[in-house]
Amino acid sequence: MRPDLTTVVGGMAQREALAALLTPPLVETGAAGPRVRVDLVACPTCGAPADDRPWTPPFGGTFEHGPLPVLSMLACETVTARSVLPIVVAAERFPELRTARFQTRALTWLEVAHLHLDKALEAIDAAERWVTDPAETDGRTLPASTRRHTAAVAWPSYRRDLVPSFLSPHASVPDEAEGHYAAELRAAILTNRPRQD
Repeated sequence: MRPDLTTVVGGMAQREALAALLTPPLVETGAAGPRVRVDLVACPTCGAPADDRPWTPPFGGTFEHGPLPVLSMLACETVTARSVLPIVVAAERFPELRTARFQTRALTWLEVAHLHLDKALEAIDAAERWVTDPAETDGRTLPASTRRHTAAVAWPSYRRDLVPSFLSPHASVPDEAEGHYAAELRAAILTNRPRQD
């Protein structure tokens, strides 16, 4: 992989690791914790419709009312609960982000995939820098890997869908980029995880 791609992909992996290691807000037992409303977008690649699905906290569906940050994602993808910590933490610290709109990398990828791979990755990298600089307004892309969301019950299909992609369920990126991202993500989590003394 070219050195410039290695640097961008590694930086994105490190950002996801640091975001995943954020401390969640303290919520009293039995109290409702912070939520992020999900806005599903029909997928132009596989045709998955934007039907609502059941959500568990911290995700909320279209039934949620009140001032909530919104995460738009493809109807065919899913992200982990921990991956939305940057949104939850930012909304708690910055009142102007309590109703902000965010989107997954998969949606940003759809906007920039027509560019050469290096330019597309640079655009996604720039769009998720708000995590370290919340005043950044160039984009609000969530720095999180994604998995396919399917109702498949056959084990081979389910096992295949468990494998995340750092960009999209439909991203066409070199396998070495996915491999490099996974290795950098693991290393960053091990390096930055809190010590258990």
